[in-house]
Amino acid sequence: MRILFVIPRYWPSVGGAQLHSREWVQRLAREHQVRVITHQPGGSFIDAMALDGSAQLPDGNVPVYRIGPEAGWRWLLRPLVRLYPKTRLVRPLVAWMLKQVLVPQIESLVRDFRPDVIHSIHIGLVYSSEIAQAAAHRQGIPFVWTPLPHIAGDGWRGPRFQRLYRSADRLIALTETERRWLIAQNAHEDAVVVLPVGPLVGGEPDPAEFRKRYGLGDGPVVLFLGQKLPYKGYRQLAEAGPHVWRRHPNTRFVFVGPRTPESTAFFAGMTDDRVVEIGAVDENEKSSALAACDIFCMPSTQESLGGVYLEAWTYGKPVIAACIPTSQEIVSQGTDGLLVAQDGAKIAQALLVLLDNPEQGRAMGAAGCQKVADGYDWERLTQQLLGVYRSLAKGKVE
Repeated sequence: MRILFVIPRYWPSVGGAQLHSREWVQRLAREHQVRVITHQPGGSFIDAMALDGSAQLPDGNVPVYRIGPEAGWRWLLRPLVRLYPKTRLVRPLVAWMLKQVLVPQIESLVRDFRPDVIHSIHIGLVYSSEIAQAAAHRQGIPFVWTPLPHIAGDGWRGPRFQRLYRSADRLIALTETERRWLIAQNAHEDAVVVLPVGPLVGGEPDPAEFRKRYGLGDGPVVLFLGQKLPYKGYRQLAEAGPHVWRRHPNTRFVFVGPRTPESTAFFAGMTDDRVVEIGAVDENEKSSALAACDIFCMPSTQESLGGVYLEAWTYGKPVIAACIPTSQEIVSQGTDGLLVAQDGAKIAQALLVLLDNPEQGRAMGAAGCQKVADGYDWERLTQQLLGVYRSLAKGKVE
């Protein structure tokens, strides 16, 4: 089978969506012909306008094609793109201009590759999905879209999203909650398929070395792992520290993940050495952090699924998540984790439940580990995704 992915921000751009997208690509490429079209391997939308047109950037044995406007179009687009994050008024114009420039580039790659299906994954740039769909429909190729909506926010509801929801041949939802939300946004009920992702762990974790390297000692460790964006709740978790230390003064709070200007300023003001802040890490270091911690806590208010909870469960750790619809579906309250409001005092209460009762925490971690084994196995999920493609390919499969 020939599969063409359109992923606006592809690896090495960092983020859970990028890493899970790459996992799909690499797994499918083991037995099928896979190519990727991207706009920004890294950096921002504005940075992409400075790139010199198209280029090929292979990821192992998978050809990755970066497409972009040529010099004349970049001259016209740059001032508009700088306004793109600030005002919605320019966005339809930018989308129209990019469609004129980039759809022919995609169609040229499509004619050369002759894919059975085009699968677009939304990572922050709706125009990328729009031009992928336009190319797919003009070439008569089935179009699959993974929108990854943050359904708790105000985004993903505008007319451009609505058109994609209604016209995609298949929509991939990561949870049943998301499936219902997409149908409420006028997606066709029979077009929406629930297909989660699996955990991304590996390497040779060394929890003892991780604790030693960061001076964590033998006391309890609470771990946050993710991009340090405001909605992820790193600030509220840090605010839980003083409440926890009154009963468990040796508890360490470890924050791992890509920094933002806001997070850098926030942690610069933290003087207590029981708070340890670490930037982006590789897979081995991530796995070591998960293996070393006692409790995983990411009280995020916007998640399509929250793959990092699966990763914590893989290492038998109890999780604490924000009480939002998607996390309510993933985390079984009191069985494999706890759900709380994104509030420092409330988070502290949940942490104290587990710190006061470590056996309960270990039982929750074991239940979560079994949940991952039963429902989030990458091999089974990959076969399910192939089933979606085959249902659309209509005899094109090789």
